[in-house]
Amino acid sequence: MVNQSPLQQTSSRKIINKITSFLKTDRAILMLCIGIAFLFWLFTKLSYTYRSTLSIRVEYELSIDKVLTSPPPELLEMDVEGSGWDLLFIFFSRKKYKIDVDVTDNSPKTINAAAIKGKLLKQLPENVNIIDLRPDLIEFQPEPLAFKEIPLLLDNRVELSAQFMLIDSLEISPSTVKVSGPASVIKNMNSWVTEPLILEKVESNFTKKLKVLSHTNKNVSFSPNQITVSGKVEQVTEKSIELEIFKRSVPDSILLVLLPKKVTITCIVGLSDFDILTADQFTVVADFSKFDIYQQSEVRYLSIENVE
Repeated sequence: MVNQSPLQQTSSRKIINKITSFLKTDRAILMLCIGIAFLFWLFTKLSYTYRSTLSIRVEYELSIDKVLTSPPPELLEMDVEGSGWDLLFIFFSRKKYKIDVDVTDNSPKTINAAAIKGKLLKQLPENVNIIDLRPDLIEFQPEPLAFKEIPLLLDNRVELSAQFMLIDSLEISPSTVKVSGPASVIKNMNSWVTEPLILEKVESNFTKKLKVLSHTNKNVSFSPNQITVSGKVEQVTEKSIELEIFKRSVPDSILLVLLPKKVTITCIVGLSDFDILTADQFTVVADFSKFDIYQQSEVRYLSIENVE
């Protein structure tokens, strides 16, 4: 038990005295009578029989190796008759009502309103009666459940700040997703996309969680439904390298002199690769195999080859 200070005890006694004094007044007695009368009126009203239109959530139970080509309606609208208590319970209940569907083969099946009512009445309060149901007909097209693994495509909208670059391509983990659903739908799926990766003015490494976009057919599911995307970013700079020009396909009978003998190339390179990038990795070639040296005296095009 918590010990109260003398000041707290005095404050508590004042509050209790105020409440006690108020309960002895005519206003308190009047409010109490009104409250009792309201409860009596409410209980009486809710015991009457009413008609109402309600929407209920339903789910369909199939055999484990079957799935529907198109999902049936998740909401059914029904006109019902019952006591106020029962209707109030149905209205505020978040219960999903189950409809079992016998699909022993892949032939289409139709359930009419009478069959649906019979399945629902077993799950509703005893004194509730279904007068009308919409839709009054539900069609099912069962087919085998199929599985497939397909690659993921990233919707990439990454914008880097000036003088920054991605060191390598973005890494997606996992890069594939397992999809399950109706065989007729799955067979046409060869890849799938993620939600957009939207980043602006990126200047550092990043890791983001992205969801796999859901299919319009709710009977198609993905595993996993979330992936990780990471990227390595670094600042870039320019590096100039002087290279000698090599001649190719020059006839032996011709003495050919190139002026200038060297060229300077400028590369955009990340800071981590600045010292790694050297002249030994490139070769500048003047190829005369398609060049008429008797008609032209100026080489307008040089090719730069990356040395492995």
